[in-house]
Amino acid sequence: MLPQSKKVVSDEKKYQLWLRISQIALIALLLVVTALFFPRGKIFQFNYDVDQITTETIIAPFDYDILKTDEALEQDRKARENTIQPVFIWDNTTRDGVNTAIDELREQLALWYQAEKDLATKKTYWSTFTDSLAADSMANQLQEDSLHVLNFRLDLQHRGLKDLGTPRWTYFLEKGPSTRQLANSVKQALLPQYMLGIISELPVDMNAGRITMIMRGKESSRNPQDFRNIDEAWESVQNVLVSNYFDRDQRLEQLAEDIAKAVMIPNLNYSSELTENRKAEARNLVPISIGKVFKNERIVDANTRVTPQIKQKLNSLEKEYIRKGYGDSAANKVTTFVGKMMLSAFLLFFFFAYLQTYRSQIYNDIKLIALVGVIFIMTLGLAHLIVYKMGWSEFFVPMTIAAMIFTVVFDGRIAFIIMVTLTLITGIILSNNIPFIVANLFVSSLAIYTVRRLRSRSQILWSILAVTSGYVAVIAVFEMIKFSSWESVMEHMVFATANGILSPLLSYGLLVLIERVFKITTNLTLLELLDFNNKLLSKLAMKAPGTFKHSIDVGNLAVAASEAVGANSLLARVGAYYHDIGKAEKPEYFIENQMRGTNKHEKLSPRLSATVIVAHVKDGIKLAEENRLPSIVADFIPMHHGKTRVEYFYQQALERAKETDSEINEADFRYPGPRPNTKETGILMIAEAIEAASRSLKSPNPQRIESLMDTIIESRIKSGELTNCPLTFRDLEIIKSAMMPVLTGSMHERIEYPGQRQRLHIMDDED
Repeated sequence: MLPQSKKVVSDEKKYQLWLRISQIALIALLLVVTALFFPRGKIFQFNYDVDQITTETIIAPFDYDILKTDEALEQDRKARENTIQPVFIWDNTTRDGVNTAIDELREQLALWYQAEKDLATKKTYWSTFTDSLAADSMANQLQEDSLHVLNFRLDLQHRGLKDLGTPRWTYFLEKGPSTRQLANSVKQALLPQYMLGIISELPVDMNAGRITMIMRGKESSRNPQDFRNIDEAWESVQNVLVSNYFDRDQRLEQLAEDIAKAVMIPNLNYSSELTENRKAEARNLVPISIGKVFKNERIVDANTRVTPQIKQKLNSLEKEYIRKGYGDSAANKVTTFVGKMMLSAFLLFFFFAYLQTYRSQIYNDIKLIALVGVIFIMTLGLAHLIVYKMGWSEFFVPMTIAAMIFTVVFDGRIAFIIMVTLTLITGIILSNNIPFIVANLFVSSLAIYTVRRLRSRSQILWSILAVTSGYVAVIAVFEMIKFSSWESVMEHMVFATANGILSPLLSYGLLVLIERVFKITTNLTLLELLDFNNKLLSKLAMKAPGTFKHSIDVGNLAVAASEAVGANSLLARVGAYYHDIGKAEKPEYFIENQMRGTNKHEKLSPRLSATVIVAHVKDGIKLAEENRLPSIVADFIPMHHGKTRVEYFYQQALERAKETDSEINEADFRYPGPRPNTKETGILMIAEAIEAASRSLKSPNPQRIESLMDTIIESRIKSGELTNCPLTFRDLEIIKSAMMPVLTGSMHERIEYPGQRQRLHIMDDED
């Protein structure tokens, strides 16, 4: 088995290897996903908008056609399509089919009438039966006949006679008029209409003054008014039937009308297939180009304003590149994708190089790198969805959500570097959109500024105002130098305003989710921990009021020092409030909580006293775990003492050891550590020691306080307590200067009121 030291080294190497592999995998995944959000195909090299000024002379590399714009081409195709007449086909078989249908209806009506008559006769006969067996047999036969009659009715309804239960059909069953005469009347009224032509209805969206009629394979252009529609033909049929039955029962006329209506269909029918095919052919015959550019022809000079005509030439050149296959082959697709990945890599290198150089603790935290990657991908995905899929304004892309989240989770510097990178990548993906890039760099800076020192949730209102105003201002400036329509300007303004209102609200909501998922403590959580009604602080204030007062004073010193050296002052204050919560378990053993004249350490050995004092760190860690205190705050509990000695009891032990000629173990008088590893924990170590020591000063003045501070800081440096802390010597000088006004202000003397000394003596005597 390896010695313990070698095993630790081996484990550290394995962790470092895992860390590097994880970092490479996450960054590679981010590059691949980023490249996927780029527009498909190659990025055109001459990507100018109308009214932009060219920076180079553009020469045609080959011959190509100047294509019409999509709007112009569609307009020409629509015009050509409108010249196509609706196609109608004259069906010569319709008249014969109607004639046959009338004869079949006549036969079915005769059979139905006979079946109904036979059924009625059998029912009458059945009612006279007295023999039950014969009656039952007849009943079964009647049931079969009833089904037979029902089948006749259903068949007639299927043939178009829907109203068989009306009085006129009851009359038909009672009187049995001649079906042959009815059929002949219908033929006399209906069949002549087919000689004139009965035209079907045109589609609702079609209104044609002329139609193309195809009759026996020959086409002719006709006026649709030359033919009768269904309503006009039906009116003629009714007139003939009225004249035929003028002096007879009106019910006969109605029966004839029902038969005619059941079989009447047009014989000049609209052919949607032929019409649509002819329209498609007409659309395809419309030329897609309006001219030609020849090889080596100058398309536009440098320093020239791009007109709509020049823009169309450039668009046509881009499409010709695609048509010639410059972006369609597998090799070109792979090359293009790799190029997009490399472009993303160049921009991301700027950010990750900054992290590794100046924020290595973030770069070496896979959890934080994953958070950055997730927000990058979400932002790029939303940009692609909003602009390319939904067709909305690019100013609705919620870039400021990322700016606010990164500012709160990390700090303003990191957020600014990230947003520069993210904005450039997004702007390039959105077709090199310069207004988008400028607007979001400016607005993201405003968003970062409004939440850089998050101290209250009301700051969301300032964020909304700043982001919205920033977007509106940048859009207005760009519209001043462009000939944009009022509708376009208002569209951008509306989307930008909606973005400005929604983004801060969504940011604050997402921060809660991010804190839970990635186990990150933000300033919002730190603000909640400052509430004196918090369970831990309330317990400390009730059981150890002296320690609570000490923690507040240490917090004031830590805040002043943190602000002076650019550390997180909010974290420093929260750490100061909670660093001594372990003292609430045995408050009477700490001098700041002891009443005058009572000291429990007088009955304890120095070693045991030191053990009790050191135990407040373990008690504090236990309380922090039980109350789920964030690790970033719980770290202040062991780090504010580091591995220092409990000096007072250590010196006592040394003196007693001399008297008894015994040995002592120095480790029994040291705190377990670890030592401070951040600016904030280092500042708290210094502030805590200075605040505690300053209470022992007699007649404190600035010179004595400064000397005390020098002694404590020098002692922490020599003992190596600040070795792992990123505080520089210059930072330590600044910290001393920042703490001095706070210390002198808290230790000033007050005037003695008349009679105060006598009252104090009386109180002492009573005690």
